[in-house]
Amino acid sequence: MESENFLLTIAVIAVLVSAFGLGFTYVTLENFKQNWLTGFVTSSGTVNVSISTSAAINFTTSLVNWGSGNVNNGSLLAVLDTSAGTVTNGTWTPVTTGFKIENYGNVNVSLSLKTGLNASGFIGGTSPLYQYNVTNNETSSCINSTALGVWQDVNATAPSGTLFCSLFSFLDSSDLIRVDIKLAIPYNSKTDTLTDTLTATATAL
Repeated sequence: MESENFLLTIAVIAVLVSAFGLGFTYVTLENFKQNWLTGFVTSSGTVNVSISTSAAINFTTSLVNWGSGNVNNGSLLAVLDTSAGTVTNGTWTPVTTGFKIENYGNVNVSLSLKTGLNASGFIGGTSPLYQYNVTNNETSSCINSTALGVWQDVNATAPSGTLFCSLFSFLDSSDLIRVDIKLAIPYNSKTDTLTDTLTATATAL
């Protein structure tokens, strides 16, 4: 009797081991079929961001001020020039820097300059002169084959003034220009404190 019970126990254990082995084999085969026989299954997501264009310029140097002075006795006119940093035939304090304008947006722009007054309206007298001159303060900031480095009479009449930069770069290493001012003040000019405004207009390209 004990022998029969022992054999029965061994038989039950054998059946359980066989069932476990069968289940393990089935799971292993299914995993193999899904991952190797039919290839890897992949999926994907999307990263999306919108960046708006921003056209923005700023006068980093916004004042040219020679202070108080007069034309030397015996001279017909005095010349004040920020580019050369000189005052000729006058007693004004020399100014050694012009306006500086930076493109701090994230897009190239065109740049035009306009004054509120012309030479006669600003200075008056006989043969006054009021000019501006645009140069790159950082290499390749302003693209213009004809107007850079050239003295031009200010423009107070056109809607946006004079186009100086057909392309004003926004790149950090090339986004800064300098605008120098030259005045010729006659001996019979206006007197008192004379003030004018230089306006820069940028248009996104």
